[in-house]
Amino acid sequence: MSTTISTPELASGSLTRVRVGAVDGTRVRIGTDVAGPATAPALRPMLLASDDRSARISLVPDGAMLLAGDDVTVEVEVGEGASLTLVEPAGTVAYDMDGGRASWSVRITLATSATLVWAGEPFVVSAGADVTRDTRVTLAPGARLALRETLVLGRHGERPGRVSTTWSAHEHDGRPILVESLDLDAASLAPGLLGPHRVLGSVTALGRDVPPEACPDGRLDLESGGTLWRHLASETHEIPNEPWECATTG
Repeated sequence: MSTTISTPELASGSLTRVRVGAVDGTRVRIGTDVAGPATAPALRPMLLASDDRSARISLVPDGAMLLAGDDVTVEVEVGEGASLTLVEPAGTVAYDMDGGRASWSVRITLATSATLVWAGEPFVVSAGADVTRDTRVTLAPGARLALRETLVLGRHGERPGRVSTTWSAHEHDGRPILVESLDLDAASLAPGLLGPHRVLGSVTALGRDVPPEACPDGRLDLESGGTLWRHLASETHEIPNEPWECATTG
């Protein structure tokens, strides 16, 4: 069964909500909503498939993004025992903002034994762009997350803009699992920092037991549980796919 959540429009920016909750004996219950002015770019959820416990949804860009003044927020909630897979049909480009700024915020809430797999596509920060990215995750006991992110500093042959990222994951009682802030711009390409590498690929697996010998390159096992993989590259296609396979297997 699929339901649509109705909310009033925002004064500015866009808010995309995706909610999935399992219902015994029937199809999974799905709620989606996009709020905001008609002129604001947004990510529109498109249902690809579903069964009694899981759903697969594509986040389709509606309007050019990101431009100066854009404020895109995505809220994802997966109910107890349910599973959600999010896919992106294409990457996102933050364009020259001519002194302006844009923001991209993600809020993820996973209930007990819920699962979210989000296969994010490259996020390109063009010359002149200034973007704030904020991701916040809350996991209940038994919840599992696999999230892929790729930051690209500048389009081919150009200097990058600026991106300020904040990433945090906490257990349901507030205990931190992963808290990180990272600022990247043209100066980050200096020797001793990123050097010639303009692509930063990340795979985060939380609530999943990945064997220590699996995908050892670029791997960081977190003290509170979970694994983070990081890889630097000059081009997007050079980022290895093995960590994503490790994070989504089992």
